[in-house]
Amino acid sequence: MHEFSLAQSVQETVLSVAKERAAKEINKVILKFGAFALIEEDQFRFCFDILKKESILLKETELEIIWIPGKLRCQECSFRGNIDDIPQKHTELAPIFQCPKCKSYVTDIISGTEATIDSIVIK
Repeated sequence: MHEFSLAQSVQETVLSVAKERAAKEINKVILKFGAFALIEEDQFRFCFDILKKESILLKETELEIIWIPGKLRCQECSFRGNIDDIPQKHTELAPIFQCPKCKSYVTDIISGTEATIDSIVIK
């Protein structure tokens, strides 16, 4: 369950920033997760809620998650587009996406793997 370790990292970073800024409270944390970051949102929220109880600054913090769609680029024809509607085949390790324009499987994921803190609203 990597969601717990990710929630711990978010907690540590947010508390560090709050301490640097002498915050009295943390109102909101906005995260950006990519569609291919392999994060289960409900599990992450559950873990973060557990960790919030460890800090007075975090107890009332609202958590907002923004999902970034997966996008790919074709190395053959330079097509760029969202992955949602693109044909794929699976290998043992990961999906391989087919370019909808030229049908090549020589493609790269160019977004959708993010797991970042976008902003922290403090008082």
